[in-house]
Amino acid sequence: MKKQLKNAKGITLIALVITIIVLLILAGVSIAMLTGDNGIITQANKSKVANEKATAKEKVQVEVGGSRGTDGKLDYSLLEDNLNNIKDIEGVPSPITKESFPLEVTVDGYTVKIEENGTVTVEGDTTTPTPPTTGKTDGSYDTTKGVNTPKLDTGMKLVKYDEATKEWVEDTTNYEYSYTAQAGRTDTYNEETGEYGTSHWANAEVNGNYYVWIPRYAYKIDKNTSYTTQGGGTSYKIDVKFLVGTENKYYDESGELVEAKIATSADEILSTSNTDYYVHPAFTFGDKELEGLWIGKYETSGSTGTPTIQPNQTSLSSINVSTMFSTAQKLSTANGDAHMLKNTEWGAAAYLAQSQYGRNGTEISVNQCSSFITGAGRGIGTGTDNPIWNSKYSLTKDTIKGTEQEYNGKIGKLSSTTGNVYGIYDMSGGAYEYVMGMYQDSNGNIHTGYTTSSNSGFNGYLNDGTQKTDGVDLPESKYYNLYTTKNNTNIGDALYETSGWNADYSIFVGSSGPFFKRGGYCDYTSFAGVFLFSSGSGDSDSDYGFRVCLAVK
Repeated sequence: MKKQLKNAKGITLIALVITIIVLLILAGVSIAMLTGDNGIITQANKSKVANEKATAKEKVQVEVGGSRGTDGKLDYSLLEDNLNNIKDIEGVPSPITKESFPLEVTVDGYTVKIEENGTVTVEGDTTTPTPPTTGKTDGSYDTTKGVNTPKLDTGMKLVKYDEATKEWVEDTTNYEYSYTAQAGRTDTYNEETGEYGTSHWANAEVNGNYYVWIPRYAYKIDKNTSYTTQGGGTSYKIDVKFLVGTENKYYDESGELVEAKIATSADEILSTSNTDYYVHPAFTFGDKELEGLWIGKYETSGSTGTPTIQPNQTSLSSINVSTMFSTAQKLSTANGDAHMLKNTEWGAAAYLAQSQYGRNGTEISVNQCSSFITGAGRGIGTGTDNPIWNSKYSLTKDTIKGTEQEYNGKIGKLSSTTGNVYGIYDMSGGAYEYVMGMYQDSNGNIHTGYTTSSNSGFNGYLNDGTQKTDGVDLPESKYYNLYTTKNNTNIGDALYETSGWNADYSIFVGSSGPFFKRGGYCDYTSFAGVFLFSSGSGDSDSDYGFRVCLAVK
């Protein structure tokens, strides 16, 4: 009996030890769950800090959002007053100046940074890219300038215009895609300033040829805001948001990244109730998404053997479209694909010109030089009723230099997309510009000319239904746009969406005229402009020129 009791006690002690061990293990697990790197308490603390940071950032964003002037930029005086309204804020300088940025303040113990463009970030915030080093030129997004940096290829250099020497000199930072002032917008020549517009679009030079950077962007057409131009007709406001890198995201007014939309119909964009921004299609080049495009600053000049993109030169003409295309390709760089401008690429430049970053609704002056001198301003004339539209004039490339009608003169500047020397010229008037946009009939046949004697030189269908087979084959599809009818599938190419704006002439392509021509001719007055489109057979003519686009990959 005693032996039985002794055995019972032994079993009880073992069970107790096991129980204690299990309890210790459970306690250790519980403590780890509470206090470890992924523990409940740790995660709760992280969540608390994240919420506090978000609250501090939001406080600043609210005040920054209410500190913009009518031009969309930050009003420094107003920003200072508004920031000081935040309880327990520290580090607000007085006065706030341009040199104060990036401006760092402390709110609720957290460091909040404000960029000059109004972007707000808080310490540890990973949603905003780090501003690139000054002078960076790889297409990355610059949070200070609010735009993708110009992407340079080997041999290319960014340049600025030196007013003193009247020359272009290398400079990696002198570009600014800024709002044009809403107040004081005018459709007439400004004798006092000699120019219109404040944006300095990035300019680059390579081998003596000049290009202008069109950064990747999304756009919105505001059909509730119209402009009536002096030349007659109505246009509407185009609002632009610059995208980040090759993403389809932009920063809104509060500094948050927002996804831009991809349009499936132009009618979405043209709706009077639309508030969305749509990615412009020109920045998709084949299977490659681009940070931006380099557009020839002037109509192409020189020869088919040695094409140039320079001011005060005679536009290259009297060649058919296939020769224009092969000539444009000769300007390719190491990683830059030079090609003849497409309709969508024309549209990308035209929309930016119409936007707050360009002429802001003011129509571009017509290059009325009958000698097709690149970069020339309108004729001086004697008319006073409508001073932009004067009789056409003729000057040689030698006699136009140094006059007010040269690209850098008071009159010449108004022929650019920015109203100053940093824009794109000859998009209104000059020579008619063929683009790589062509007619495709309802059977899917691509048309490349009118008759066997009047055509582009590309193989394809003619007006009578026969085929041209003794020419050159069409290039890859990424180099051209195809059109069957003018309808709501035409997006971003300044056709359906902007047809008739500013009373610009509009004739769609067809079997007898399968190639688009853009901008108008030097003889044209009020119905020339960036929204003009017409049709042609693609043949050679002394009135027809072209423009180059450079896609740096």
